[in-house]
Amino acid sequence: MCSRALPLVLVLTILALTTACLASDSFDLGIAAFNTGDFAGAIDHFSAAVKESPKDENAHAWLGSALLRAGRDEGAVASLSTALSIDPQMPEAENNLGSAYWGLRQSKEAIEHYKQAIFLQPHYAVPHYNLGTVYLALADFDHAVGEFSAAVELDPSNADALNNLGVASERKGQLGDAIAAYRKAVALKPDNTSFRLNLAIALRAAGKSDEALQHFSRLAGETKEPAAYLNLGLIRYERKEYSLARAAFRQAVALDKTNAIAHYDLGLCAKQLGSKAEAREAFAKAAELDPDAVDARINLGAMELDDGNAEAAVKEFAAALRVAPGSYPATFNLGLAYVKLGSEGDAIRVWTALAERSPEDVTVHEALAATFFRSHRYDEAKKEYAALLKLKPTDVVARNNLGIICESFGQLDQAVAEYQAALVIDADYAPAHNNLGVVYERQGKRDEAITEYRAALAADPDMKDAKRNLDRLAPE
Repeated sequence: MCSRALPLVLVLTILALTTACLASDSFDLGIAAFNTGDFAGAIDHFSAAVKESPKDENAHAWLGSALLRAGRDEGAVASLSTALSIDPQMPEAENNLGSAYWGLRQSKEAIEHYKQAIFLQPHYAVPHYNLGTVYLALADFDHAVGEFSAAVELDPSNADALNNLGVASERKGQLGDAIAAYRKAVALKPDNTSFRLNLAIALRAAGKSDEALQHFSRLAGETKEPAAYLNLGLIRYERKEYSLARAAFRQAVALDKTNAIAHYDLGLCAKQLGSKAEAREAFAKAAELDPDAVDARINLGAMELDDGNAEAAVKEFAAALRVAPGSYPATFNLGLAYVKLGSEGDAIRVWTALAERSPEDVTVHEALAATFFRSHRYDEAKKEYAALLKLKPTDVVARNNLGIICESFGQLDQAVAEYQAALVIDADYAPAHNNLGVVYERQGKRDEAITEYRAALAADPDMKDAKRNLDRLAPE
């Protein structure tokens, strides 16, 4: 019901660089500015140092790192590339050059330089972590798991790497591994709500709803992350705790008014609680925010149909089908709306197409057969009832209605056989007893007819047709 995106830790770490062997005043001032977070000042000082010593690889490397921290990725690429042209054996510069390329979303170049950093310094955890973030963003989860695992092995205290290892493992469908990684990340940083949220979401996905509920309940008072309230609401909804679920979904909506999923889930809860106005408003908002929200349209249509607004229901189901032409519920309900409008021909057209796609669907055959029957299109109704009985041999209504069709064609013996077959399915089915009595009466079998009318009244003492028929043949 509800989908969500796991948060990724994609802020790339910039490795510290070694200082120059022959430091200048400009270089030293650049280091001091860099260490205090004054990256603009650091850029000015390192630029001066580069002018003073254009062959100093460290000055170029530090300038590139300052540019990278300042978000000037193109300049960082140029400076770091210059540093590596002077000295190719600088793992920190290779790592930072990878980060600069990733900032420019040039993943191929980023991967190349992170790998070179690892080659030059295999025991650095940070390039493994950074490489993992790129693979994770590229949905290459196998490689992401491998890089984050390497980062954790080299630095077991790296909670971010553990969290992202959990994300990559979860995306691979390895929930057990994901939960284990998230637990370790939370143990290292118990106050990190993102880590705890990821753990709770994974626990819920693994079916551990009791433990997940504990986490979500604690998070609810600590975070403004809508996903926490969405998942809390889903667990409450699954437990039929609709009032508590609605409160959680309302909070999710309050935190993110543009979240179509939150509005939709709120609509479901409100509908369960009988709050039609709130449900209608929530579904409409979900459909407004997400034009592809097929389920929201279907629910809106169903509510219109329940309220007798068949024309409005048709519009909603048609809107859903424009987005998802193959939607079964939208198609089936569109047929119901057409019936309510009195457009049984349109209903038959819609359901016939659905039956061709779903030939084994009992409900579609029932709807088609009933519509043909009400429209007195008995030849077509007979075919549908026959198809229905192959799928559902114990359908007593189908047998009874087949009897009525045979009777309308003057096929009295066949009608008798169908009514008797209905009574084999349900010996107390009053309509079949009454109808069988009518045929017996037409065949001149007065005693048999009386017996059937009495059986109909025994099964349903309020059946007026059977009472009239019995009073006519055997008045007291």
